[in-house]
Amino acid sequence: MVETMQTGFTRASTEEYFKSINRFQLLSIATKEGIWEYDFNTKQSFYNEGMIDLFGYEEEEMADNETWWRNNLHPQDKKRVITEVDEVMASPKSVWWGKYQFRCKDGSYRLILDRLFVVRDSYGKTLRLIGTMQDLTEIDALQQDLEKIRKQHHKAMIKAIFQAEENERKNISQELNENINQVLAAINMHLAQAKGHVTPTGLVWLQEAQGLLLDSISGISNIAKRLSPIVLKDLGLETALNDLLKTMQETRIVSFNVFVDDNINQFANFDVQTVIYRIVQEQVLNILKHSVARNVQVKVQAVGKKIKIVVEDDGMGINLKDIQYGKGFSNIQEKTEAMDGSFNLESVEGKPGFRLEVMM
Repeated sequence: MVETMQTGFTRASTEEYFKSINRFQLLSIATKEGIWEYDFNTKQSFYNEGMIDLFGYEEEEMADNETWWRNNLHPQDKKRVITEVDEVMASPKSVWWGKYQFRCKDGSYRLILDRLFVVRDSYGKTLRLIGTMQDLTEIDALQQDLEKIRKQHHKAMIKAIFQAEENERKNISQELNENINQVLAAINMHLAQAKGHVTPTGLVWLQEAQGLLLDSISGISNIAKRLSPIVLKDLGLETALNDLLKTMQETRIVSFNVFVDDNINQFANFDVQTVIYRIVQEQVLNILKHSVARNVQVKVQAVGKKIKIVVEDDGMGINLKDIQYGKGFSNIQEKTEAMDGSFNLESVEGKPGFRLEVMM
């Protein structure tokens, strides 16, 4: 047991001193925490062996408890921690705890959990401070490792789900193109042949039926393109985006402008370009469903070693604090995080303009 005291303190005549010694000895057996006590009447500081083991200071260096403690708080934490402790000391509260970084004698810092108990008399006068300092450095490192592993698993899961969705979309697209549309095309041929064998009235009916059939074939082709952007692999990202937006224009009159860096292929392989395509698709669907925008700009640029995706529209701005993150934004956010990217929205309520920016 380590004791630190100033001149004039009489151990033999102070019963409280022996109580403190016994208390610290018992606690030292049960815990590896640093335990300390400061007596405002005697101006004495007491420490257990754990304090020396924890920080490496000698008892003489810790004699002035308050100065030693304040001088070794990390600059990032110092103001916050001292303010919190001073507030407790000036209030009727008796307990405080907090985490902060504390400097050891060798100059390194440890993450500490400090728990403080204020002992007051019946008039509210502070008599003693009793505290424990627990080293959280290794625990914090383990927590960070676990969080890193959790994020890696989450990203891997999102990527696996995305890939599974793309495979399913591809299969459905092929089914629509190769089976359903082939059947409809065959029916169209039979209708064309039947035109020469019907009455004028029947001919009008066949022509109307053929027109509806051709519309259905066109609609199915558009759905198939949205499900699986075959053009992306064959003709590149810019062509695929233009093709996508041209298809979407059929649902509402909107002017689209697409710009893609010529060298984007150097930064983004097919899988990454597919993610970019889906992000743009999700945001444009959001615009068509929820905005009154008439103009939309899509930009995909290489910025350093990252890719920046910007989708802007001239619809009326909203209060981003009140925005409801529906499935569209959630999908964009998940895809962005899976690519180690960042997701940002910009809009001002009552002013035109809404901007989505993704960096990955």
